[in-house]
Amino acid sequence: MPKHFPLPTSLFKGEKKKKKKKSQEGRGLSGAESRAPAFLAPRPWAGETGPCGVTGAAFLAEHRPRGRVPALPLQPCLSSPETIPPRRREAMAAVFLPGNLQDEATCSVCLEFFKDPVSIECGHNFCRACIVKSWKDLEMDFPCPQCREVFQQRSFRPNRQLANMSEIISQFTLRGAKGAEEDGLCPKHREALKLYCKDDRRTICVVCDRSREHRPHAVVPVDEASEEYKVCLSGRLDFLRKERQELLEFKVNDDKKTQELLKTIESERQKLLSDFERLRQFLHDQEHILLGQLDKMEKNISKRQNENITDLSKEITLLNKLITELEEKIQQPMLEFLKVRCQGVCHKPVPVCTDMKMHVCNFSLKTVVLEKVLKKFREDLTLDPDSANHLLILSADLKSVRMGCRKQELPDNPKRFDTNSRVLATTGFKSGRHYWEVEVGPSDGWAFGVARESVRRKGLTQFSPEEGIWAVQQNGGRYWAVTSPQRTPLCLGHKLSRVRVYLDYEGEEVSFYDAENMQHIFTFNVAFQEKVFPLFSVCSTVTYIKLCP
Repeated sequence: MPKHFPLPTSLFKGEKKKKKKKSQEGRGLSGAESRAPAFLAPRPWAGETGPCGVTGAAFLAEHRPRGRVPALPLQPCLSSPETIPPRRREAMAAVFLPGNLQDEATCSVCLEFFKDPVSIECGHNFCRACIVKSWKDLEMDFPCPQCREVFQQRSFRPNRQLANMSEIISQFTLRGAKGAEEDGLCPKHREALKLYCKDDRRTICVVCDRSREHRPHAVVPVDEASEEYKVCLSGRLDFLRKERQELLEFKVNDDKKTQELLKTIESERQKLLSDFERLRQFLHDQEHILLGQLDKMEKNISKRQNENITDLSKEITLLNKLITELEEKIQQPMLEFLKVRCQGVCHKPVPVCTDMKMHVCNFSLKTVVLEKVLKKFREDLTLDPDSANHLLILSADLKSVRMGCRKQELPDNPKRFDTNSRVLATTGFKSGRHYWEVEVGPSDGWAFGVARESVRRKGLTQFSPEEGIWAVQQNGGRYWAVTSPQRTPLCLGHKLSRVRVYLDYEGEEVSFYDAENMQHIFTFNVAFQEKVFPLFSVCSTVTYIKLCP
């Protein structure tokens, strides 16, 4: 690397000849070097010996400008960094950056490269912001921050050439610092970066460590800091991997739950569609049945009406005949009149609506059931295993019950029927209208209905309203309504396979219908005082009771 950088002579054409001559005589310099001002003249690097045996430090002390220094006219080649070819810029950086040109481009107040430099009357240069701040509170006697010369007025002028030079040097310095860091050297001291400052979080050299800036900081060797950060990063890496694994597991579980929910929703959709399809089919069937029954009743009423009209016409004719005969007899002599006896009998006509009223009432009950179906499809009942007798065997879904051949080992429970082979439903009612359907076996030995919540569970009790039970049963090949004091036989004309139970709590009714054709079976009128539960009883091993879905 050359120790001197010959500046172009055209750079200093603005200097007076008198100063040139004095400079040549006083310094012993010639040529281009003699024409350069002292603060830009070629000088040795710090610690090296320059011309005439002068060391770099002594040379700097001797040639630092004193007093006023005129602004230097610079050639266009140095006016901006864009006008300097890249290779020459690199060469200039290699020559100037290690030397004192950086000092010349540094403000003595902020110790940074000049920003918007200005020159004051003594010739020293400062950043505009620095000199303005230095003179901020002064009204007179404005001193130079560097040489302390005092001026009466606040005046300074821009130094554009120095601004351009500062910009060039700052770019070279940044490039040099970057290159130095890439080479593992301190950009400031050109020493190896062997230490790490924890406070500033950057690598430094041994000279930086002894400086005032880093003296109070925590400094460790680079390899030690590297190991510490590796351990820290390893722990952090393990934590992040764990977090990632947890997120992946969460994603898998969330996807699984989402799929399960979607399947549940689809299942509910299919169930809903199926229920409404059954409801539509049920309504269609009921419409067909009920309209048919209405047509049948209408025909019966018309037939009865016609028959009654015929009978009444006959009776009226007979009465007219009798009236005529009696009128004639009244006119006969007294002895003849007393011999005559009325032989005709007048039959009282039967009203048309007398025997049809019950049919219309029964039909109204059917329409009430239909109204309930429209309002609520049906009750979904299940059997209560805690109330089941030891002989009864319940299905796994608690929808059907049959009688076993021997008692089961079941825990004692206050709700359990210990003697009668009965079981209650899990759901009870104390208001509203409800209905459910029961499928029964083909053989004798079953009974079902409703029972009040306080029905006796222990000991032998009878099926009767006095015991709080209102039910129908099949026994001895016949169907019965469990009434008091005697059972009421039910004449149905066919076997029951499916029965609908309709409960109207406020209406004080429990009604039974053949679910196949909605034929009314029996109705209990009950003033309920407490909660009631559906009740089922099986007392034969060859039959069963099943709750319909």
